Amino acid sequence: MRLRAPSYPLSLPGILLLGFVLVALPPVLALLDAYFSLNRISLRSETAILRATEITRDSRALADHLTALERLARQQLVLGDAAGLTAYDLRREAFQATGTRLAKHAEILGIEAALHGLHDEEAQIRQSLENTASTELRQRQARVEGGFARLDEAAAGIVRDADSRIELDIATLQQEAAAARSQLLRLLLTLVPASLLLAVLLTVLIRHPFRQLERAMRGMGEGRLDTPVSITGPRDMVVLGERLDWLRNRLQALDAQKTRLLHQVSHELKTPLTALQEGTALLQDKLIGPLTSGQQEVVAILASNCQRLRRLIENLLDYSGLRSAPVHMQRESLQPGEVLAQVAADHKLAASARGIRLEIGSDGHPLVADRDKLRVIVDNLVSNAIKYAPAESSITLASRAVRQRIVIEVRDSGPGVPAELGARIFDAFVQGPPPEGSAVKGSGLGLSIVRELVALHGGSVELLPNPPRGTLARVSLPANGNLS
Repeated sequence: MRLRAPSYPLSLPGILLLGFVLVALPPVLALLDAYFSLNRISLRSETAILRATEITRDSRALADHLTALERLARQQLVLGDAAGLTAYDLRREAFQATGTRLAKHAEILGIEAALHGLHDEEAQIRQSLENTASTELRQRQARVEGGFARLDEAAAGIVRDADSRIELDIATLQQEAAAARSQLLRLLLTLVPASLLLAVLLTVLIRHPFRQLERAMRGMGEGRLDTPVSITGPRDMVVLGERLDWLRNRLQALDAQKTRLLHQVSHELKTPLTALQEGTALLQDKLIGPLTSGQQEVVAILASNCQRLRRLIENLLDYSGLRSAPVHMQRESLQPGEVLAQVAADHKLAASARGIRLEIGSDGHPLVADRDKLRVIVDNLVSNAIKYAPAESSITLASRAVRQRIVIEVRDSGPGVPAELGARIFDAFVQGPPPEGSAVKGSGLGLSIVRELVALHGGSVELLPNPPRGTLARVSLPANGNLS
């Protein structure tokens, strides 16, 4: 029983929603802090402006009242009538009302003593204006003038204190505004990177299962069906991974059935093919009687097609053997040039029939590999080259050492690999168009077998353009046979 891969406690939509909330939370907190800071500064500014307005108005009004009171007092000293005293009392009431309003801010301004002094001094002046019998006019005038001089000085002090207080309030508000700006900047420098970090983490968290799915699907598309599909992530992604693994198992079972079918069919075909080859050999050796020239031509065609069919069946057997069971490798130190020469000798007749020259080159560096499987690799590449190379051309087989690796190359001047096939040319049963003048296709397994055998050696194979025209088949193998 296959255990379910670990999953997140949330589904993919839930993770997205949570991620959006977490990413949006730091900026929202910064905005809320900025709102409350601005609201606090706004309320303090409103209070400070209202208080400054009242203090400025009343302190200036206090000075104006004192000027008016002094003028009325001088008139009253000269005239001494009841109407003048009444006018003075009316202005005196306004003066006292202004003092009462200023008294609300006396503690803040620190002018309690000054206000009391104003009221006491003005009360003495009022008494001097009213007491006309016991004091001479000159003394009364001196007392009133001196009193108003002290009142003016005290009022000027109150105005100065009021201005100082207003300036202090403005400076305090400026400091609070600067502190709010600094706090907002600190929040931005802290929370914005936090939001970016959360966004990156969320992206990695969501991208990880998708990358796992992508790798799993690519592996399945490339035929790697032995690796189980395991997706870690949200619950719905884990379920999707389980469905994909179920599909992998189904494809693996179908692939195994296909391989068994190929193996069985190939074995079944070998028996009648052997009979055909033996009968053709008897006819070619004229053991059952002489043949006419026409009969000999027919027998030659039969023999050629028997060889072709034999080769197709061998490819099917090699492919099914590679896919159905572990391959035993018998590595040995060998000369790649010897393998190239052996393969060239095997294809000498086929190449000579079309006037194709096989040229061999090697730098003599040894290679640790399985000789028989290396021969199969080169044999398939040379077979393709002969099949597609134009008549009267040449095919080059070469090996050389490149940085602890042995590179084997087969060059021809054929039409090259069609661009639409690309890397798919190494997939089983994928093949290019038949060579010019030949309507018979191969099995499409030769290059697939090459890729499997090269992979067993820990190497790589690729088909490249061979300017100005043709194909370069390049095999790169570790020189010491080390699979790493």
